[in-house]
Amino acid sequence: MSPIWVIARKEFMDVLRDRRTLVFMLLLPIVVMPLVMIAGSRVAKSQAHAKEVRTLTVAVDESGRERLRSLGQQWMKDSWLLRQALAARLGLDMLDIDSIAEMTKLSERIEKFKTMSERTKSVDASLLAGFKAYREFTPEQRQVLDDAAAVQAVLERTKWTSLPVASADLRLPPGVVLPPDLPSGLDDPAVAAAITGEAKQLHAALDVPVDVFEQLENAQSVPITILYDSSQSLSREAYDRFKGFIAALEHAQLDLRLQEEQLTRGFVEPFDLHAANVASDSRQIQAVIGSILPYLIILFCFFGAFYPSLDLTAGEKERFTLETLLLAPVSRLEIAAGKFMVVFAAAITAAVLATTSMALTLTHGILPEDTTAALDLQFQPLALVLTASLLLPVAALFSSMLLGVSLLARSFKEAQSYATPMQILVIIPAVAALLPDLETDIGLAWVPLMNVSLLMKELLKGNYLWDFYIITLSTTVVLTCLVLWLTGLLFRRESVLLRS
Repeated sequence: MSPIWVIARKEFMDVLRDRRTLVFMLLLPIVVMPLVMIAGSRVAKSQAHAKEVRTLTVAVDESGRERLRSLGQQWMKDSWLLRQALAARLGLDMLDIDSIAEMTKLSERIEKFKTMSERTKSVDASLLAGFKAYREFTPEQRQVLDDAAAVQAVLERTKWTSLPVASADLRLPPGVVLPPDLPSGLDDPAVAAAITGEAKQLHAALDVPVDVFEQLENAQSVPITILYDSSQSLSREAYDRFKGFIAALEHAQLDLRLQEEQLTRGFVEPFDLHAANVASDSRQIQAVIGSILPYLIILFCFFGAFYPSLDLTAGEKERFTLETLLLAPVSRLEIAAGKFMVVFAAAITAAVLATTSMALTLTHGILPEDTTAALDLQFQPLALVLTASLLLPVAALFSSMLLGVSLLARSFKEAQSYATPMQILVIIPAVAALLPDLETDIGLAWVPLMNVSLLMKELLKGNYLWDFYIITLSTTVVLTCLVLWLTGLLFRRESVLLRS
């Protein structure tokens, strides 16, 4: 092993001098990718918040506008006392519960409660008391708070306008089709064009029957139509707002009708399904992380070996240093073994650093602070050991495969063109861990890389599939040995080593 270690030390020094290798092995997994994930998460949250508070433009005739306002204001008036009582139990002193600022404060506190856990310690006593009170709310009481937010969103964050007038020369954008049986007014192509066109004059359009109050008094179902474009984010937001608005009115009207008939809600809800989920918040988050980590491990293991393998083969050919190494009193296999050890170490280092960095980012960088404080993620030592036992042959497979492919190239650029398409062969089976409905069938244990991805996901969730593990490890080791043998044959051929 002495000549191999000498060659390995020499190659390690060469690799550490190469900036591209350092970037892909250290900087990218440790710094760049976590920053990208955190920045992407923050941008997504800010965009979602901006969409929620944005005022949307909705077209409806003047009478329909007044009817919707009347229905919403009546709902707010009827539920005022109940909402004040619920807000007080949550620890909020609401001066004007119908104002935007007060409703925003209430909505933010409710969203905070939805992500909290009883084990959360990093919150003040008043917030924790409000959380305990929220947990004691009945489903109907929680529904009232959600309905209040939905009604307030429509009343306060909607810019009403009249329906557009049709033009003589009107062409709808490609893919826009007016649904059949639209009410009069919404069946005008000008309305659809205002929603779907480049100008985006409208986000949605509504049709409210003239006799809406009469139909409600007669216990009829009121048909309200909303025209929107599901391919546009803000148009979907308009639809979601009015869907919640109509649902709030529906809940209140249903309760009123049941009271008039002296019936309980059980009359229209004969069954009440209670979901008793045995998976804690920690287990659910751990399942998500367990699905992401195998993909990241395999991906960064490949990229960790990518540039060192290219530099130690095609790069040396381009610098004319490979000939000097061949003159040393060592065999071709010892040269191959030394280079393999360097690439293998780079692959393992990149995979471990990337996995650790991503795991810390997911648990301490993206999730809300209260959720992170409440989680108790515990990956079992045996699961980590078995995962590492799978990582070693995978890293060896990538290292030998990339060394062999790069050795066939005459230059670094040519080696890149050979090795880059191999990413597809790695990414597609690695994505298997991200597929939620793909089961670990024993037949998939024979599929290279896909078996590793699926097994890692199960191991990180605490499921030890020993038959699947034995087949996966055996097939990966056999495949790795085969590729190593082929790479060794290439290092024996002078026509390949001295190709220029």
